Amino acid sequence: MAIIYMNRQWFKIISPLLLCLVIHSAFSAASDSLQRLLNNRLLENEFSEEQSVLDYLDLTSKLYSDSPAEALYYVSALEQELDANNNKSGKAYILSKKATFYWLQGVYDASLKAYFEALKIFEEDNNKIEIVKTLNNIGETYKKQEDYAQSAKFIKLALEKLDELEEFSPELILVNLGQLFMLKENFDSANYYLNQILNKDSVSTRSKGFTFLYKGIVNRKTGQNDSAQFYLRESLNLWEEIKYDRGIVESNIEIARVYIKQNIYSNANQHLKLAEALALKINALDLLLKIYQSKIDLYRIRGSKDSLVYNFDQYLKVKDSIFNSESRAEINKLSIQYDLAQKEKERYKLALDQSQLANKIENRTQFLILLAVALIISVVLIIYLRSKSIQLKTAHFKLKQQKEEIEQNQQKISSKSLELAKLNKDLHNLNNNLEQRVMERTQKLNERNKQIAEFTYYNSHKLRAPVANVLGLINVMELTKDGKIDPIVLNHLKTSAMELDKVIYNLKNLLDLDEEIEG
Repeated sequence: MAIIYMNRQWFKIISPLLLCLVIHSAFSAASDSLQRLLNNRLLENEFSEEQSVLDYLDLTSKLYSDSPAEALYYVSALEQELDANNNKSGKAYILSKKATFYWLQGVYDASLKAYFEALKIFEEDNNKIEIVKTLNNIGETYKKQEDYAQSAKFIKLALEKLDELEEFSPELILVNLGQLFMLKENFDSANYYLNQILNKDSVSTRSKGFTFLYKGIVNRKTGQNDSAQFYLRESLNLWEEIKYDRGIVESNIEIARVYIKQNIYSNANQHLKLAEALALKINALDLLLKIYQSKIDLYRIRGSKDSLVYNFDQYLKVKDSIFNSESRAEINKLSIQYDLAQKEKERYKLALDQSQLANKIENRTQFLILLAVALIISVVLIIYLRSKSIQLKTAHFKLKQQKEEIEQNQQKISSKSLELAKLNKDLHNLNNNLEQRVMERTQKLNERNKQIAEFTYYNSHKLRAPVANVLGLINVMELTKDGKIDPIVLNHLKTSAMELDKVIYNLKNLLDLDEEIEG
């Protein structure tokens, strides 16, 4: 039984350690994966577009929660990589991210330097949204350094610039200004900016919670306890609604302080206990310090010596813890700077190795290029010679075909020449016959012309004379009175008719002769 009990005790002790180890391993694996991814992005150097830079910076933000120094290193590495290539893509965003990482580590001087460099580029690019964000961040950084004058200057400037951007709400900047003037104890200015938030129709729950909290603190410090209670309880309700533990603790502390001023000690003690339990749970040492300070004030007024001593001891312990935490934070800063220096050395060594490797690769590349060029030239030459050979073969084949065609054409020409010679002979014979026929035809035409002349003569003389006689006799006959025909006239008429018949006969002979000539 004792052994089983001891095993159980060991299991209770070891189990949380194993769980922590598993969780740490998981986070380490995730962190290593992010680092490999970031390294690959750096090696690929594909940052020609601003969006690729923003994607890379998002990865560094994921890495920051596990390894702040690594995240800061990779942002710096990207900056150096782009500077080396004279690449301005996303330069302002890189500087802004680097400033934010320095701010989170408490290295405010380096943060301000990076923010101012980013602001200059955003102003050159006229990126109004980022100008407002950067001005606000600069103001918040000065606020951390308790340089309230500079803080107010830049946050107000951010608010002025924000007026030009109607689509963005100024509530966050107004909250920051309200807190700033509250810390400076310039309560009128604080109320002025906080009231502007409350007068807006739409405000986020978080902004409204801070507004009510700061309004409550301002009213408490100005002696308006009832108003302070109202605003602080409103803020407490909002924090509980969104489960913001730190806000719940702060609102309970401030409510307790109002009750202390009102001498309602039991209520004050109750709120301080609630605040203490939650502050211990979230390990908020700065808030625990405020809680024990409030308890000291409470028990000093009530005269409870033992409780006063106990809370004073708790106050000192927390203060020592905060001092140790601040010391650890300073050590962390130095550690981060050391890690960055080591990373720079590693990066320089890696760059040197890469340079040597690049030279070797370049030499080999040049050799391979020369070899490739020689091979290409050889291949081109072979292809050229082969094409020339093919062209020569083709030309020879064409010449052979042309020769055969010429021979065939020569044969055809020879046969045509023979045919032409025959045709010339026939044409010569035809020409000779044609001359004879022309002579004969000419003779016939002459004879016919002669006949035509005779026919014309007959027509104009021989034929017209009898016809005229006949016509004359007819006229004479018409002139007789008794209507009897004179025998003499009749005889003359008969003689004229016979002459006319003779003339017609001769004319017929002429026409028959003409037909024979034409035939």
